[in-house]
Amino acid sequence: MVVQAPTPPTPTETAPQTLPRVTPEPPPSRPPHPKRAEVKSPPEEETAEVPALQSALSPSQASELRSRVLRLQEGIEKRITLLSKEWLSPGERSTLEGARGFLQQSQKALQESDLQRADNLAHKADVLVTSVEQSR
Repeated sequence: MVVQAPTPPTPTETAPQTLPRVTPEPPPSRPPHPKRAEVKSPPEEETAEVPALQSALSPSQASELRSRVLRLQEGIEKRITLLSKEWLSPGERSTLEGARGFLQQSQKALQESDLQRADNLAHKADVLVTSVEQSR
């Protein structure tokens, strides 16, 4: 048995075929994606002042809410003072610090006569203090 190498191709077989050059068409332009569109800030001279929201509470309801928030704030402050004298884990200390932060925000809101916000923040502080008390 004799093994022979394949015969080399003839030059006509190896000549590359020339194809016409086609330039690709540019993709159709699309409008920018709404989420990616640039956000233009309005010029400063065109900004209008937004009037403050008025409370939907009657004067007697506002007075009652103010008193209730003050009592809640005072109670929370006393409970925080008592708890801070005890040994607390790092997590409990962190929770108590969060309660202090909410209490301070509540006090500031009360000074600004934002009664609803003061009430909400005082309740958040109350929940945090209660969670520390219950973990004891």
